[in-house]
Amino acid sequence: MNKSCIIAQSGGPTAVINCTLLGIVEEAKRMGFEHIYGALNGIEGVLNHRIVELTNQTHDQLQLLMSTPGAALGSGRHQLKSTEQDPETYQHIQKVFESLGIDCFFYIGGNDSMDTCNKVANYFAKTNFSCNVIGVPKTIDNDLQGTDHTPGFGSAAKFVSTTISEIYVDTNSYKKGRVTIVEVMGRNAGWLTAACKLADLSNTPVDLIYLPERPFDLNSFLQDVQAIYNKKQKVLVAVSEGIRDANGQYILKTVAQNKNDSFGHTQLGGVAQTLCDIISEQLSLPVRHIELNLLQRCSAHISSAADAQEAYNCGVFALQMATQGHTCKMVSMFRDSQYHISLQLKDIDNIANAVQIVPDKYINEQGNGITDDFVTYALPLVQGEVPQHYKNGMPQYYQLDLPLVEIKL
Repeated sequence: MNKSCIIAQSGGPTAVINCTLLGIVEEAKRMGFEHIYGALNGIEGVLNHRIVELTNQTHDQLQLLMSTPGAALGSGRHQLKSTEQDPETYQHIQKVFESLGIDCFFYIGGNDSMDTCNKVANYFAKTNFSCNVIGVPKTIDNDLQGTDHTPGFGSAAKFVSTTISEIYVDTNSYKKGRVTIVEVMGRNAGWLTAACKLADLSNTPVDLIYLPERPFDLNSFLQDVQAIYNKKQKVLVAVSEGIRDANGQYILKTVAQNKNDSFGHTQLGGVAQTLCDIISEQLSLPVRHIELNLLQRCSAHISSAADAQEAYNCGVFALQMATQGHTCKMVSMFRDSQYHISLQLKDIDNIANAVQIVPDKYINEQGNGITDDFVTYALPLVQGEVPQHYKNGMPQYYQLDLPLVEIKL
């Protein structure tokens, strides 16, 4: 098969994003692709001619990808303007692909990455350029529409729920403790914070859990904290970084003028400290804030085997579908009642820039906790552990050390 493909990774990495990369590469090798390229740092790698060839990577080298966090090809957050605003950029992308003989383009990413796929695929359709574009989902936020869940969420959920269980055990070492607030990633959807509910299975329950899906009422929050502290002399709280008031304003935004990222999203982080400051001032209780931050997405040592395998399978499926002529599609996971996952394709234009929020049935009536229905949903996603490669007692990771491909336009 005289075919060539190019792969890129974009957005926040996950513990299993490289499993998807491995799935694409190994399936392309199996199908006899002549060239398998990787663009460094997302679509910017194409624009800046920072492209490497993965075709001759050995099996042993590639296997390290299964347990390597971060984006092996490098990630990025470059937002493409519309074809009307910036036709030269799309012309350049097509020229680069033509020079390399690219038949398939795979973009592993989240909401904004699907927007990039959509724009590129639509441009190729207008110019009749024969290159199939497939988006492969990844995000710890689990907020992509059109799929039951996203690769990366299961591992992040396993880390978050395990970590908060360990925090529970530590804080309960003392007869009289404090209010501990754990901040979890989640801008507009609270899936990852909801995962703290899984700590119930270790008999280490979280007292209060707040998601962006419900308005955050500060007075009710303070009353809940005081009541629990009066009863237990300690409180464990999990909050999404993106919790908002009844007016839709980020709680963090009310006390600090946060900056925006390259896609115009407010840069969050610090809401746990803000709430601790308020508790200390208004309730005079001892407090501690913990921000899990990027540990949620890079803790490969506790990644889920189910998540890793599904991420790999999504990569294999993407390659297969592209070779069958599909384009402007995203790989989607569908589950049946017995938790059997089947892979499908969904139109990207119905997914790009949309957000899948946590359904009401997973949030309790008071808006400060998670129901058992969520546990039923999330439990299959955190099963199993990924074998780690160790040397001298330390984990070994995939290291990309390849020369750049010469681009002749």
